[in-house]
Amino acid sequence: MQHKVRTWSWVISANFSEGLPYTIINVMLVNLLVDMGCSNGVSAMISSLLALPWTWKFLWSPLIDTHFTKRRWMLAMQVLLAASFYLVAFCLNSPWWLYIVIGCSSIAAIASATYDVSCDGYYMLVLPPKEQAFFVGIRSTAYRLGMLFGSGFLVILAKDGTSDDWRFAMLMAASVLLVLAILHKFLLPDTESLTTKESTQANDARSIKQVFLSFLELHPWREMLFIFSFILFYRLGEAFLGKVSILFLKDSIEHGGMGLNNEQYGFIYGTFGTLSLIIGGILGGFCISRWGLKRCLLPMVIALNVPDLFYVWLASPHFAQFSTELSSASAQLSIIGSCVSIEQFGYGFGFTAFTVYLLECAKGPFQTSHYAFLTALMAVGLLLPSTVSGYIQEAFNSYYYYFIMTCVLTLPGILLSCLYVYRKR
Repeated sequence: MQHKVRTWSWVISANFSEGLPYTIINVMLVNLLVDMGCSNGVSAMISSLLALPWTWKFLWSPLIDTHFTKRRWMLAMQVLLAASFYLVAFCLNSPWWLYIVIGCSSIAAIASATYDVSCDGYYMLVLPPKEQAFFVGIRSTAYRLGMLFGSGFLVILAKDGTSDDWRFAMLMAASVLLVLAILHKFLLPDTESLTTKESTQANDARSIKQVFLSFLELHPWREMLFIFSFILFYRLGEAFLGKVSILFLKDSIEHGGMGLNNEQYGFIYGTFGTLSLIIGGILGGFCISRWGLKRCLLPMVIALNVPDLFYVWLASPHFAQFSTELSSASAQLSIIGSCVSIEQFGYGFGFTAFTVYLLECAKGPFQTSHYAFLTALMAVGLLLPSTVSGYIQEAFNSYYYYFIMTCVLTLPGILLSCLYVYRKR
């Protein structure tokens, strides 16, 4: 019984610790930069480029596989994350605040990506296969609870968007990560070295080249081409939507946005939106476990992409006219919240299929490194579109036409999903 409680505790807290720093850098930082006076293009570009470590983490994943234990990597990276966010908090009134934020956030991004690799590997090595399968949904939920805390609670703390408000929010984020690092010192089982002794000796000569060649051996070139295409295009529309949807919700009504303050944004997108994302993910995991990926993929890719049309409607002149006829501002906020929640539910539901597909492709003795490589490629599929998304929106000078473009860009992912189902017949 004590073993089960400890396992539940570290699985939840370790994956919460994955979701929180990722959300701080990719969501919370966008809000901070906008409130501190950066343009849409600059805010989206900086937060997107800071995601580069998640793209390149496969390069140092063999190092994590062969040096020290993954438990040590996890503890060290959590302490580094806390220190980086403390520095961000204390620099926000400095004349050079932007450069310090970029520098500290870059260190935090590298630490977070490294933590992700070590945490995934630790999970696969310490738990037996039966328990790994049991905790898949729990891991996903815990990760998204970290997202909920970062995009909801922490943004709400910065309610007025001043540097003092953001300092308090960043101090809270750093303190939570430091407490989790101390907790994990005692909570994470120190059994990995015993569990993996033989595999570590066998893989001492592991290199990036060996890992990549082993991946090529497991997947013929045609399958490899499909894997790469699927990973890059499955979420293409969402990749262009992600950063700009945040900017759209916060931008003023005069500029075509929804005019939400941090408190309203934190509740609508960060809290109810993330809760919808979690529910969608849980339901998606249940459906795939019951009916399999082949039967669930098409409904899931539709659920992922079709709700993007809600943003087209919210940004349209029709909604602007409709909102003037509403009896109160709370009614308008309820409609915005409903649209965001439905879109996030569809994203959570559809993303489950993507996660299962990645696990399906990660095989062989280098499973940890293969999975790190695939998730890094997944990050590329988000990084490139999101980096330029703010500038493209500014070039359109319209959220309405930009969101129409994102809907068109969902078609490649839908077509590739149809091809996957056809190939599995």
